[in-house]
Amino acid sequence: MKNKVLIITHGMFGAELQKSVEMIMGEQDKVDSMGLIPGQSVDDLREKAFETLARNEAEGTHTIIMCDLMGGSPSNVAMACLGQADCELLIGLSMPMLIQVIQAIDDDEDAEALADAAADAARAGVIHLNRKLIRKG
Repeated sequence: MKNKVLIITHGMFGAELQKSVEMIMGEQDKVDSMGLIPGQSVDDLREKAFETLARNEAEGTHTIIMCDLMGGSPSNVAMACLGQADCELLIGLSMPMLIQVIQAIDDDEDAEALADAAADAARAGVIHLNRKLIRKG
């Protein structure tokens, strides 16, 4: 089955992250972004997400949802999506996570394996550096 990505975040974080990834990898037609903006109701965001899921399912496409933060309204919408469609949900959106999925989205039809690889990339993308790592010569 083909896969697509749906990014759901607070504000325009997801859309801007998508634009940043597109600076590196070119335009991405398999990625949709939406965010909860001030003045918008959670119900409106949920409806928009459900519409995207329904469109993807009608196309025979599996959806991998990526969300910024557990426990906020966007993640609540994303979790509601799990009850609407057969989809994967990753929380803790990062650039390494999104890049990993985009790199493999055409090669790996197994959405669960693709989501697992994305989670691994996100974990590997967190690197703690400090002054102690700088060698003085």
